[in-house]
Amino acid sequence: MDWLGALETLGLVCLGLLVLAIIVLLVRRAVIISHGGVFDCGLRRWKNGTPGGWALGMARYSGNLFKWYRMFAVIPRRSFQMERDDILLGETRRMDSMESLQLFDDQFVVELRAHDDQPRFDLSMSRQSLVGLSSWLESAPIGHRYEKS
Repeated sequence: MDWLGALETLGLVCLGLLVLAIIVLLVRRAVIISHGGVFDCGLRRWKNGTPGGWALGMARYSGNLFKWYRMFAVIPRRSFQMERDDILLGETRRMDSMESLQLFDDQFVVELRAHDDQPRFDLSMSRQSLVGLSSWLESAPIGHRYEKS
């Protein structure tokens, strides 16, 4: 058996799989972006008063839904969703030094709470995206509520 040929074949297969994975991620991102209104947004879930790790992603708000999509996933469906009526924006702050290593550059962290004892989430987003999200929440149609905690 020719070990060099087998090693070369294995390397080409690995390279091909890597290229395929990158293409799938790019196509997925293009599908999500094609619906418009998408911005880069990190998400961190809290459990029992303790923050989890940050996940990179993209978000969109449309109609009465805020949808968040994980950055590195194969299927182009949302990973997290909340209705506008259930969202409370909490404290906004700049990222700390550890968060700035994990997330997108020059972003802010905003606390996101749901009504009725739902778990807390943190979102990281640019100043422009934060202003847009706040405006979207405040522009709820008549009969919908918006409260800022």
